[in-house]
Amino acid sequence: MGTDNVSEDRGGDARQRDGKPASTGRTLVEYALLAVVAVAVALLIQAFLVKPYRIPSASMENTLLIGDRVLVDRISWRFTEPQRGEITVFHPPPPLSGGPVLIKRIIGMPGDVISLRDGYVYVNGRKLDEPYVRRIGGRQEPTDPFTNGLAWSLQQPYHVPAGAYFMMGDNRTDSGDSREFGPVSRGQLVGHAFWRYWPPGRFGGL
Repeated sequence: MGTDNVSEDRGGDARQRDGKPASTGRTLVEYALLAVVAVAVALLIQAFLVKPYRIPSASMENTLLIGDRVLVDRISWRFTEPQRGEITVFHPPPPLSGGPVLIKRIIGMPGDVISLRDGYVYVNGRKLDEPYVRRIGGRQEPTDPFTNGLAWSLQQPYHVPAGAYFMMGDNRTDSGDSREFGPVSRGQLVGHAFWRYWPPGRFGGL
């Protein structure tokens, strides 16, 4: 009985079975096809599974610094729901629609009531434990309302609509977030950051 044997793909083997040199043109075509396949696989991974992002601003300090690079999981939320505290990449809502994606932390879930008291965030009347908020002189940086007069500025308690999430940066004094542009709908979420891969000294999970 015959068997189906496969041989190792050496890629660079330049001889045929009869000992004659293989066509150089054929070898170049094979390399080109391999390159195309590699690029296609990389694009598919970024589109549906994991995508790298570079941090451009100080809004997530000190969790993420300018120049940090992170990996964002784009697949798990197809099967599960986002959770409070997850660092999230999303498309901004109007009037910022069409601008670059943003990265903040989920603070409010659909249906939550978000309020501020003495510089701290309260969710449904309970103080939120936020060890990730930037600290100044050993003390947690206060979270202040915005003065734009909008319903979500947190000058008054805000009820997060169904199907939407309230985002804040960990650097509460230097973050344009849901206090400015309002809640973010489920459909605008890209995925959650789970790993910092650059710089090497800050390599690790989030």
